[in-house]
Amino acid sequence: MLTDGFESKRENIRHFYAYFLAVILVLTGVASAENSAKQYSGGNPCDFIDSVEFNGTAANESVLWQTSIGPRLPGSNASAQLRQSISENLTQWSFEESSHQRENFTLTNLVGTYSPNNSTGQNVVFVAHYDSRYIGERDENETLRSQPIPGANDGASGVAVLIELGRIIPSLDLQHNVTLFFTDAEDQGKPFLENTWSYGADAWVSNLTEEYKENISAYIVVDMIGDAYLDFTRVSSTSDVLWDTVTPIAAALGMIDGEVDCQGNNGLSIYNPDPDDKRFVIDDHVAAHNAGIPAINFIDLNYGENASTWGGHWHTHNDTADKVSSESLQYIGSMLELGLRTDAWVWNHSEVQHENITQNLSEDEQNNSEQSVDEEVPNEIQNYPFLTFFGGVSIAIVLFLVVFLRWQIRD
Repeated sequence: MLTDGFESKRENIRHFYAYFLAVILVLTGVASAENSAKQYSGGNPCDFIDSVEFNGTAANESVLWQTSIGPRLPGSNASAQLRQSISENLTQWSFEESSHQRENFTLTNLVGTYSPNNSTGQNVVFVAHYDSRYIGERDENETLRSQPIPGANDGASGVAVLIELGRIIPSLDLQHNVTLFFTDAEDQGKPFLENTWSYGADAWVSNLTEEYKENISAYIVVDMIGDAYLDFTRVSSTSDVLWDTVTPIAAALGMIDGEVDCQGNNGLSIYNPDPDDKRFVIDDHVAAHNAGIPAINFIDLNYGENASTWGGHWHTHNDTADKVSSESLQYIGSMLELGLRTDAWVWNHSEVQHENITQNLSEDEQNNSEQSVDEEVPNEIQNYPFLTFFGGVSIAIVLFLVVFLRWQIRD
């Protein structure tokens, strides 16, 4: 027969278990809500592929024009001329310039915004550096190594894709914002000094408000993607979740060997989606990734036929317009356009759901959450802060349960 004291203790333990389970259910509900809030949408690319309007030939003509005005070094007349041309040709966009002092030069970023009337506030950011390298340190001709290079692929190709994409976007009937970010001083770095690259992107990201950053659903860099022998893979310091949205689009366009395209043909070996084959590169995506923004980078590190990584025409005076392919620009531009048409890079929750989740947190909790993001934490974890929160709370509860039971038994 149980004593009254033991029966009372058993009743206390039963109440504690009920409370414990209730807390777990609440936390699981919050976690599930946050998880659903950060899942990407995305329709079937083959349902939209016949609607693609991107013109690789027009993009290639832009590469030719950009190189014809000379090296686009920060502060140069060619740099200003290119920015003016972009603004004047994309009249449905709102452009702003911002200047920043770095080392012995002034860089100028150009940011274009398109916001439809029915925008949810989410923002897909496309990024390309418009400056060209100030030296050709890898040139076989030693007398040319101190001279600025043409930068047809390394600079002009990404800009050309964004310009052509910018002509199309206003007609896509999107329900979110799009930003075209033309960065300056990406390619003014000193060899082997990591903190001397991507000055423009770093300056822009470091000046963003928390609200602006939280509304960026995708930050997509395109760089060195005009090579006639195009191939690229995932790169480090990027979001695996965002990369996964690229795979079905690339497969639909016939860019993945072993995957059939929308016509049922086997794809080419252009994009390797294997996350184990990531390549390391310092580029304009790094600053965004470190700030907790979901970022990826389309970049071909093998420039030229049978070129090794960081070999071929890269950072040489052979980086000329004739090495850039309309077909390669078409692949990349079509991929970006299909991503927009299929809503691949926007979160599939409504703005109301997002606001409800946010309002459930106190202002202090939101500030603490923002301040606790460590730049060294992988982007996937930064995108899902509830994982670390939920795990920590669960451990604390379990420890408390152990102490409570030991106390009850001792009594």
